[in-house]
Parts: sequence; structure tokens; C-alpha cells
Amino acid sequence: MTDAQIKYRAFVQRGMDSYNGDISRAIVWCSNRFDQVNFSDHRAIQMLTPQEKNQVIHELTMQSVVTG
Repeated sequence: MTDAQIKYRAFVQRGMDSYNGDISRAIVWCSNRFDQVNFSDHRAIQMLTPQEKNQVIHELTMQSVVTG
């Protein structure tokens, strides 16, 4: 996982924590708060491709399935 993906993962995880693991609500949460992310994280996340973001989301959702 790249440094940018790690930053994105932490951001999405905060959203998932806010909504008890609900990824759809977490994505909306992230979308609503993206402008509040610090500049270096914002820039790193912006540079991720859709595939790289999907890899992060896949890992988060599979982790929540395993830990249930």
C-alpha cells in the first residue's frame, strides 16, 4: 500500500468508525469532509486513481467481514 493509500485508508476508517462500519455512509461522510483534510493528505488522496481508492475500500470492507 502506498503512502497516499495509507492516508486515504485512515480518512475512510474515521468515517467508518463514525457509522459503525457502514461503508456507504462512510463514503458520504468522507465526501462531505474532504475539504477539511490537511493540505498534504488532501493532495495525496487527490492523486490516487479510482483503482487505488477501490483497493483501499476493498481492504476495509474485507477486514470488517473477517472481524465481523
